[in-house]
Amino acid sequence: MISCPCPANAALATIPAQGCAQSFGQIQKVAFQRLQSAGTKNSFNAEAAIGVKASWTAKMSAADSTKIVISPYIQAPTVEAGAARTFGGGNETLGGVEQIIGREPTPFTGVIRAVRQQVIKAMKELQCEAQADNLGVYLFDENGNICAVQDTTTATTFYPIPIRSLFVGDKSFGGLEAPDSNAIQWTFLPNYSDDLAIVSPTDFNPLTDLVPAENS
Repeated sequence: MISCPCPANAALATIPAQGCAQSFGQIQKVAFQRLQSAGTKNSFNAEAAIGVKASWTAKMSAADSTKIVISPYIQAPTVEAGAARTFGGGNETLGGVEQIIGREPTPFTGVIRAVRQQVIKAMKELQCEAQADNLGVYLFDENGNICAVQDTTTATTFYPIPIRSLFVGDKSFGGLEAPDSNAIQWTFLPNYSDDLAIVSPTDFNPLTDLVPAENS
């Protein structure tokens, strides 16, 4: 259900000025991280800045719940925002007008092509993390930008975007017409994008500079 203040605020909420256009590019890779470690939210902060390679290197080499792992390239990505959840219509509501009671979750789908199945097998283990509601992602676009959840009280703290229902599919043979592939999908929660921010790294490109340890 949509949560609204009661009584209502004294005035309508101020809509910030649009200083410049903002748009994230094609999602090409993601980084997975647990949402929490020992009851504390995992994050990048002023001491470990999200736009600095050393911060990522430290988390990728961690041996605890702060560890980050990087996906292979993901192709054919689709993210279609969840539609409105409605109630009523017809004789059920006044004038037959449906009521908006919330929004649906947002599904993500993609394809991982021509990857060794040892990689896919390891990624399937992440499905259990998602089942425990303790998995999130950072998104990387074709320009090397990073998309993450920004803390509402400090501009220097960023969290992974929570996801649910992660699925990594079995191998699909492409035959003569296409390379072999594996499907990947997950779901973003309703309102997942409210506090998203786009960060441009200062000294690295996450697409090419963040790689699994065995390939470093």
